[in-house]
Amino acid sequence: MRQTWFLRLLLVLLVAVILAAGGLLYIVSLDLAATYPEVAHLRLPLYGAMLAGLAPVVVAIKAVFDILALIDQGEAFSPCTVTLLRRLRMLVAVMAVYLTLGTVGVWIALLPLQSPSILLGWFAGEVILLFLLTLGALFERLFTAALELRQDNELTV
Repeated sequence: MRQTWFLRLLLVLLVAVILAAGGLLYIVSLDLAATYPEVAHLRLPLYGAMLAGLAPVVVAIKAVFDILALIDQGEAFSPCTVTLLRRLRMLVAVMAVYLTLGTVGVWIALLPLQSPSILLGWFAGEVILLFLLTLGALFERLFTAALELRQDNELTV
């Protein structure tokens, strides 16, 4: 646990922000239902969908905690780390697909209101997720190459 305490602190803060955001989303959904009564019936389904969309994020945070534990044990370049990185990449891919489907759903549901700011936020989130997906694939490939080098080195010595 040499230098990973800061990363763990950031992850705990991320979980706290996710919990706070879930509460704030409920308050915002009440306000939006009062402002736009014609789509108020979509408040609970959309809120539930938003909460369900946070599940891959929580699982990804758990995977990052597991990777940090492996780093603390000196097993940063191990098959388990590559598996966890692959899992992280898949979780980001799930979030990207979820966000894409959510964009289409919200666009169809709010088409009469023509709210481009909601779609702009969704598109920005999609770009961020695709960047994270690429970054995750890069890290997985780097760790796989490092694992192969480590195994070759152990066989040589």
